[in-house]
This record gives sequence, structure tokens and C-alpha cells, in this order.
Amino acid sequence: MITFLFWNIKKKPLSGRVRNLVVAHAVDVVVLAECQTPSTTVVTALDATGHGPFALVPGSGSRLQLYTRLPTARWHALYQDPLEAWLTFRVQIGRRPAFLLFVAHLPSKLHAGEMDQLLVANQLAANIRATETQQGHERTIVVGDLNANPFESSVVWAGGLQAAMSRDVVARLGGEREVRGTEYPLFYNPMWGALGDRTPGPSGTYYRSPSGSVNYFWNTYDQVLLRAQLMNHLRDVIVPDTDGVNTLLTVNGLPDAASGSDHLPLVFRLDW
Repeated sequence: MITFLFWNIKKKPLSGRVRNLVVAHAVDVVVLAECQTPSTTVVTALDATGHGPFALVPGSGSRLQLYTRLPTARWHALYQDPLEAWLTFRVQIGRRPAFLLFVAHLPSKLHAGEMDQLLVANQLAANIRATETQQGHERTIVVGDLNANPFESSVVWAGGLQAAMSRDVVARLGGEREVRGTEYPLFYNPMWGALGDRTPGPSGTYYRSPSGSVNYFWNTYDQVLLRAQLMNHLRDVIVPDTDGVNTLLTVNGLPDAASGSDHLPLVFRLDW
């Protein structure tokens, strides 16, 4: 079993809270977006869990950083987007077949329009397909801050990530579907289950209340997507509302950006 933690920490010094999450969920791989804390500080905090030793994964960027207690020699950086919207890794654990890990932080709605988001999603999707072809398999995971909900165009569009809410649908279609004579591969997106009222758990990963006429309030921007070859190996997905010691929410039940981040973390486990 491999346990992953993704968290957009919004340039905050949250190594202690990341450490708490690693202890609470026995995390093997930590992915941090918008991390400005020196990697040595993060590694020191993670090693203090007693679950290490942890190391910075070679090929980590300045905006997206990965730490793991798994052997880093089995991690191979394949690609870094010029603007670091995503990083690509080939990962092989033990004698299991390798899988592809795409770590993403796509453009924010605060600075990019819908067409800009669609363009970057299309570029990411094209890079995923090219990498799968080059590597000869589709054992692929995408995790990160997609800055779009599971139902928004960049996530569901055939020219984008094309992620469906149902394992059954993905399996029934054989992992791809034809649109205007072209086959487009599908992802399974379990994050549809993180929308709205849930017991237990918050109603999303990010709360935003713009003044426009359309307002979702809670959003699930932080997501994990899996190709058909891996989707049945997903054991669970959690949006924690505590770090295992202290709450990550305000008294009003919203992400506490003062003591944490305006994003909630995402934890998922893969039977691999």
C-alpha cells in the first residue's frame, strides 16, 4: 500500500502541520504545491515523525515539491512544464510494474479565464498521452490542484483530462471513448464523491465566495485522477479536516487560512 498526501500550502510555513498529517495517515509520498519552505526544513520535519527517512525527490520543482520515504532511485523525472504547471515522473516500487505520476498545479481562476484553463488542460492531456505512448502503458495517476471542479470543462472535456465520475462507466467503455472519429482515453475521478454535504468530511477542498451571479461556494479543486489500469487499486480518498492534532477549519467550518492554508489537503491510498 502506498499513501499519498497532496496539499497546496499557499506559501505558508506549514512543515509542522505536514508532519502531523504524515503521522496521522502513515504517508509515504508528500506532494506540496506553492511550497517556499527550504527542502532541508521540510525533510527535518518529516524525519521527526519517525516514519522516515524522507528525501526530496530528484526532479522536484520550485512550485511543486515531492518528498518520499520510498527509495528515490526508483523515481525518474521525465518532464517539467516550462511554467511548472505539472511535473512528470516514472515510479517503480519493488517488483511491481512502474506507474506514471503527473503532479499538477494548473492556472488559477483568479489569473486565468476558462479558455486559458482549457488550453493548459489540453497541453497536459497531450503530454500525458505522449508519455504513455513512449512508456508503453497507461498506468497513470494525476494529482494536484486543478483549479477546476470535477464537473468543469477542463476536467471533463475530451480534449482535456476527460475524467468520469464512475468506475463502471470507465470500465464499460474500455477506458476510452470516441468523439468525432477520434479515441480519447478516460480517467476515473473519485473526487465527485467529495462534493457537497458528507458525513464525515468537509464539502470540498476550497471555499470561495465571489460576487458574480454564479457561486458554488465550496469547490473541489484538489483532485486525484486514475486511468482504468489503476482505478481498481485505489483503496480510499480522504479530505482531512484536521492534521491529526489540530483542526484545519475555522469555527465557521471553512479552511483556516490563518493557521493553515485556504486549501484542505488530500490523502489517497493505492494498493500497489
